[in-house]
Amino acid sequence: MTNYPFFYLIFPAVALGYVLFMRSHHKKKTQEYDEQYANFRAGALAQRLGLQLLKGDPSFNFMVTYANQAVARGATDDKAINIDIEMAGTPFGVPLTFKYLYRVERESGFNSTTYKTWFNCRMAASAKLAFPPFEVTSRNTSVGRIVRQQTLPDAQTHNPAVDAEFQVTTHEPALAQLLGELLPEFSTFGPAGVHLLGDGQQVSFVMNQSTAPMVPSALYYAEVMTHALSTIAQRLGG
Repeated sequence: MTNYPFFYLIFPAVALGYVLFMRSHHKKKTQEYDEQYANFRAGALAQRLGLQLLKGDPSFNFMVTYANQAVARGATDDKAINIDIEMAGTPFGVPLTFKYLYRVERESGFNSTTYKTWFNCRMAASAKLAFPPFEVTSRNTSVGRIVRQQTLPDAQTHNPAVDAEFQVTTHEPALAQLLGELLPEFSTFGPAGVHLLGDGQQVSFVMNQSTAPMVPSALYYAEVMTHALSTIAQRLGG
């Protein structure tokens, strides 16, 4: 019979114990963070912003997404991650919506695994009347440059502080000048970044998973977002 050193005999048990301990510790910390940021759960956030939760899990935490069992488990071949949340209301007199979609599908082959991911997160305020399209992006953020989605010419707002902080693009000079009056409220977001899309009917604040403006950083200022978007929609569309 081979006599193995004591270390070789006990190591597997120690390793297993360490793995179980770390899993337990991670789960405990996740629960603590989920409680710490409970006001960013979907149900609580909707109530705080004067919106109604129309679809989705009210316990989903936008600050601690891995507290959700589906996100923590990950996608499998049999079950996708599917977080689909929608809120709506008129807290400042114009229709306002918040939509969050995160879906991951996995497909395993003979020698490869393919993941497909869909993500969309934005808060949008609707105007009563149509307006010229525009886009606004922060010039500097903590996680790099914001990629624009529309092909529009640069426009000066004639507000030096706004032009230094934001890049405004639109075909309509008068609209750029109006944005020069309205954008200072968005300075609150600072290095978290701002990405506004005006499509002619809605003004949207676009958020991302891994690039600015990231969802947790942007939603930290959710109250400012709802008010500022509503103000722009009111001023643009009557």
